[in-house]
Amino acid sequence: MNTNLILLLEQLELYGSAGLSINKALDIVIEGNSKKMALRLRRVRTDIVGGMRLAQSLLIHLNIPKTIAGLIEHGELHGDLLKSLTTSKMMLEKQSELFKKCASALVYPSVIAVFSILLTLGLVRGIMPQIIPMLASLHVKLPLLTRIVIEVTNFTSTYGLVTIIIGCAVIVLMFVLYTKTEKSRHIVQVALLQLPLIGNALHTYAVSTFLQSLGSLIHSGVPIDIAFERTIETVAVLPLRYAGKKLITELKKGIGCSVLIPRISSRIPLFVTSLIIAGETSGHLGDSMMRASQILDQRLDYSLKRLTSLIEPIMMVGMGCIVGSIALSIMMPIYDISRTLQH
Repeated sequence: MNTNLILLLEQLELYGSAGLSINKALDIVIEGNSKKMALRLRRVRTDIVGGMRLAQSLLIHLNIPKTIAGLIEHGELHGDLLKSLTTSKMMLEKQSELFKKCASALVYPSVIAVFSILLTLGLVRGIMPQIIPMLASLHVKLPLLTRIVIEVTNFTSTYGLVTIIIGCAVIVLMFVLYTKTEKSRHIVQVALLQLPLIGNALHTYAVSTFLQSLGSLIHSGVPIDIAFERTIETVAVLPLRYAGKKLITELKKGIGCSVLIPRISSRIPLFVTSLIIAGETSGHLGDSMMRASQILDQRLDYSLKRLTSLIEPIMMVGMGCIVGSIALSIMMPIYDISRTLQH
């Protein structure tokens, strides 16, 4: 959806820069879109003809983020819609780029994990059933490791399919609970934030997108309290969102962002607070927040590289331990028998 929205905003800005009205621009955009998207855009055009603002209609029919809707609405109210469309497009592109970085960082470890699971299943289901009868025929007490591997092999042979089905059902249920219930998401995210590297990357991502969105709104002229309220609602990490929502009342009383934003999380770096203070002092608060977001993006990129560089050897060691355990479980009883025969 982000890709379609970015393209839509870019087209509206392009046609608007050429002197076309929003209605005419939407007519052109509708013709080049899929049936589903075209239907939504026709509803948007109908709303605009009926007197509704573009931002409100996009929020209803395209479910755009509230920060983007706020930017577009501010542009409509102050006669600077084209600039708002451009800023909105840049914000979405930046968020999309951040998401792709996080996703791509997990691709390689995921491939290794899947390969490790398949290799283990292949050894347990393919090789061990051929070896177990030979080990049983030795009529000796088998080493503990061998007995454990035999029990695991027997279990997977008997209940393997049932276990996989139950496991898949549990994963699907957990995914549904995570996506459908806010309480489940909150519990999972609190746990993830406690993890050493993953938690740091998740926290940095959330704070970076928050500062980028808030800074863009403030830079466009949206009042700080309104910008903060709209932005905090879009923070994906619920512990940070809840902490931020508690500060809205204090912000409306006139307490500065440099005081309140560090209270959202104790893990927000000190340089962010320093940049916000400098922005409040110089009158360029929005620019300072966006600059802080850029620095956090660089830190996130470093954290993701560090995460993948650590996960890779850990996965390889884990796979080696599994394969080595299976190999030792086969070799140890044979070695014990050969040593007994020698004596």
